[in-house]
Amino acid sequence: MFDRICENKRILFSFLALSLIFFCFLLCYYGLEFYLRNYRIPLVQLRKVVSYTINKELGKAVDIGVLDFSLREGLIIEDLVVSNEEDFSFNDHMLKVKKVTFRLSSYFKDSPTVEQIDFYSPHLVLNENVSLRDQLIQYAQKSKLKDIRFHDARLTVKQNDSTLVDWKEGWDIVLKRKSKKLYLSYNNGWYWIPNTTRIKGEGEFSETNLEEFQFEFKWKNYPSEEAIILTNYLFGSNVHSAVLSGEGKVVRDSVSGFTARGDVEFENSFIPIPFFENYILDGFRFREVFLFTPKKEEREFLGTDFRIKTLVKTETIKEPLLERNFEFQIESLENIAERISDLSGNFNLPLSGSLKGNIALSETGDRNKWFQLHGELVGTEIQWDSSLIQLEKGNLSLKLLEGNEWSLNIDSMLFGKPSHILGSGASVWGRSKKADGSYYYPMSSKTKLNFQTPDLNGSDWKPLYEDWKKETLEEIRERQEKLIPEEYFYQTKIYKYFLESMNLDLGIQIANYYPFSGSKSLGESKGNFLVKEGRMNLNLNLGTSNSKISMISYFASKTPNFGFSLILNEYPWSDPWMNFCGSDLKPTHVSLDYSFNSIGSDYYSLHKDARTSYSLKLFGVNFKEADLVSKLEMDLGPLRKPFQLEFDLSRYSDMDYISNLVVSSESLDLKGYGNNKNGNYAFTTYGLVGESRGSFSFTEEENKCVIK
Repeated sequence: MFDRICENKRILFSFLALSLIFFCFLLCYYGLEFYLRNYRIPLVQLRKVVSYTINKELGKAVDIGVLDFSLREGLIIEDLVVSNEEDFSFNDHMLKVKKVTFRLSSYFKDSPTVEQIDFYSPHLVLNENVSLRDQLIQYAQKSKLKDIRFHDARLTVKQNDSTLVDWKEGWDIVLKRKSKKLYLSYNNGWYWIPNTTRIKGEGEFSETNLEEFQFEFKWKNYPSEEAIILTNYLFGSNVHSAVLSGEGKVVRDSVSGFTARGDVEFENSFIPIPFFENYILDGFRFREVFLFTPKKEEREFLGTDFRIKTLVKTETIKEPLLERNFEFQIESLENIAERISDLSGNFNLPLSGSLKGNIALSETGDRNKWFQLHGELVGTEIQWDSSLIQLEKGNLSLKLLEGNEWSLNIDSMLFGKPSHILGSGASVWGRSKKADGSYYYPMSSKTKLNFQTPDLNGSDWKPLYEDWKKETLEEIRERQEKLIPEEYFYQTKIYKYFLESMNLDLGIQIANYYPFSGSKSLGESKGNFLVKEGRMNLNLNLGTSNSKISMISYFASKTPNFGFSLILNEYPWSDPWMNFCGSDLKPTHVSLDYSFNSIGSDYYSLHKDARTSYSLKLFGVNFKEADLVSKLEMDLGPLRKPFQLEFDLSRYSDMDYISNLVVSSESLDLKGYGNNKNGNYAFTTYGLVGESRGSFSFTEEENKCVIK
């Protein structure tokens, strides 16, 4: 053993020497650290100085958890909290940091400087406060700090109750001073790793001028929710959510001012359609190329089948005036329409075709003629294929001329029949101020249109009527259940913006009108729809049979009045008119004099205050399919043969009252009265049924017709 030690004594002595040197180094290191912590660096006084400095510079309350020192990290602050207020009473924090380290230039100088500050896991919460932002930047400029680093930083910027920026993933940010400039760089991880959310950037600020800087940045799979204000600014409108990838550059100097340019791609976007916020563009993917200057914003949106370019210029005369240009070419409307849905997700837009145009909208500064609109819109092979309306081979031409005049031409196949709309007009937008100080732009219009078609089937429009009826009943039920108050119509946006000064004249010309498919033509139909001076009037003849539809309304009031009348004169009919005793009464012809009058701003008010009456005559109905049960000794055969049924009906509350009832045929001659409640009819008659004469009552009992 001793011999082996002698043989390796040089190695052993070297190891012992190194151990001694290492021990001495540790002793000196911790000894020096102990000396500096306890005798050289006044931690208690520094704690007060740090609190006082932050409070004085920012006017915020400060709480320091632990103040310590180490040779490796320098001065250490743990659990630093800065309030957004002058105290912590509201528990509203501006800054929370787990640890802050200050690396000093020297530990032995009387006035050492801070060389580097490191913030570990900071969370900065800022309200949108320009003065505070400038104050923080100015402090970074004037403090002469050479290096400021944020490790795993999170940032939240709020404005009132909304969040503008919310960095949920930690970022590393470095601010360095060099050659009288501040260099800033940041990232949230290795950018080259695929399928990750990454963002990085770098830039520089002038040390002497706050208004001079340039900055470059890149995104990859970046969620818009973390910087919604930036996303909205890039897109030019509200974006609920999207995933962004791209790059950009921001420059500001004393010569050219502010300039931002870049190229960014939006994926999985969820965007509300402007002016139609209840409808969403969902899952859309497109690319945007942008260029922003102080007086101009250019955006170009590029997709597989479309190109849209927008330009907004600002010119200041007495006030800033905007000039907007909208240029677009959409090769396939179907690819865009299939991405549009409503908030329920059940809506489909059955639109296809192509659309292109160039529209310019300029603000004039004249409050009576605030907008000047000119350009052209062209659509080809437009198709709308739904269960309600079928339109195909549509060609659209809209020309916006000088003086806000326009001309319109639409050719299409409507329900398989050629149709044509031709018209012209003029539209003028004024500018008015609301009570809250904001502006709105009511439109004054004068429009002349003419609709022409060689053939039109009334039954083609039945699905649209049934859908309107369904939505109307749902709105009535909703207003009843939720007790939604009535809104004054002349205070609604649609009235103030469009209807208040509307002058519309629509002529209708139908060469051959058919009540339903397979019926004979009733001849030429003509009509007119007029909106003028707060009044609406519709008159439409249904062929040459003295049948017609009329509608009138005065809507320029708190509660508009509304009147509707329908006159049918032995009008051919193909559907069941009413159900009685479990049997559908299906007439061959109908004569009707119907009248509806009411007041209200919504369907519920119109329904609640409605006054309805009509006189009806049904030709060729019978009880052949009805289950007739007679408690009298009588022949039921005459009731199973065709007869005529006519009566007058008046509605009060939830009950229909029937008077002047007449049932007639070769073997029937009955007169009487009746009622209808919730679809259950009851008639009381007297007269002749076959060879039986007397009084007869017809009531429904378990889908059977009981005759007493």
